[in-house]
Amino acid sequence: MSRRMRTLLAALVLVAACSGDDPPPMPTANPSREIVDTNLSFDVGAKTAKVTITFGASTMPGASLETGDLAIQTVTRDGQDVPFMVTGSGLDLGLPASSKPLKVEIMYAWLNHEMFTGASKDGYTLIWPYYCGNLFPCHSHPDDGTTFAMELTDLPAGQTAVYPTTIPGDAPSYQIAWSINAYTQLDLGTTSAGTLVSIWHLPGEETKAMTGGAHLVAAVDWFEKTLGPYKFGDHIGSVSVAWPRGAYGGMEHHPFSHIASAALGSEETHVHEAAHGWFGDGIRIKCWEDFVLSEGTVSYLAARALDVVAPSVGAATWASYQSELGTLSPMDKVWPQSCGTVDIIKDDLFTNAPYMRGAFFYKGLADKLGADVVDGILAAFYQQHGGGAATMQEMLDLVHTMTGYDATACAQTWLLNSIVPQQPAPCP
Repeated sequence: MSRRMRTLLAALVLVAACSGDDPPPMPTANPSREIVDTNLSFDVGAKTAKVTITFGASTMPGASLETGDLAIQTVTRDGQDVPFMVTGSGLDLGLPASSKPLKVEIMYAWLNHEMFTGASKDGYTLIWPYYCGNLFPCHSHPDDGTTFAMELTDLPAGQTAVYPTTIPGDAPSYQIAWSINAYTQLDLGTTSAGTLVSIWHLPGEETKAMTGGAHLVAAVDWFEKTLGPYKFGDHIGSVSVAWPRGAYGGMEHHPFSHIASAALGSEETHVHEAAHGWFGDGIRIKCWEDFVLSEGTVSYLAARALDVVAPSVGAATWASYQSELGTLSPMDKVWPQSCGTVDIIKDDLFTNAPYMRGAFFYKGLADKLGADVVDGILAAFYQQHGGGAATMQEMLDLVHTMTGYDATACAQTWLLNSIVPQQPAPCP
């Protein structure tokens, strides 16, 4: 008998056994029922976990979650069993319609996954873009946001787990993460707003950490002063992670972003991932097609912040961007004109094109309107959309509203045309 059939029969038996006039609802698909909060507790040694999910109010019964290959053991609400049905890589719950939030507790077991699709046997997690279901029951769509709490127990002897115990601002599912290794915490300093900035490094990496974090406090301070308050707590930083050989860069696991050990000495990488606290995490994207609103904006912000706090590093960053621009293919998508139809991996949207062409789109705006004007636009956008989801079109609309300049032609050049510009210039 399949696991799905056993689960369905168990749910039916439970319904039949209930007494009273109001039996619990049958498991019902309802993927639009919002997740408001996700509270996670992982036993790392046993590979078991408990998650308490708070669902939002819903006029429709049921709820649906992505669960990958998790082994769901029990689902309860207020101590009572909730009927559930495993449907392939998902889970449907028997919940009533409700005008108030409902809390559900799920006990399950999880497996290790390599190639950046879950919890690695090497002690780190990475679930971007849509592999959260391999780690916890979730919604993976990028516009979905939830607050988080997390606890890890039964860690390997002599090792430290770096992870946020809480994420107080609404965050996309892929933001939550941990890394477990022999870490040393290096506190770099505090911003004017009181945000502590740290780097966690592995043995023998202190010099690289100091190099990569040389201007990280100043850059985070600039983000806070220029864009607005950081939404994910009073401690931000970077964690050196021993990704497989050949992997480079970082991942915006705010408040503690993961940086490939190979990139630990790169200032641009640290500042880029820090900037995601404002765009990409602080503002989620409405659809994967709006990927450029995250990565293009953040690539620009990294170079812009370094221009201000360390001009020589900023100049070197723009020079490296210029080199990368020359490697792009005309076939690389930047901003597909749809919503919800593009798979970011299978449809090849995850290339360097949204990063670099997006950065030079903003550089073109800055050269035409003034960098300080673009700073103001980005700050206003963060004020309007921080904690929620937004689109790249809304960014263009705000440029026009605030300045009177229609950025459509500039967007056509940098974000839509198949011809890759090779000589950055002000927007027309």
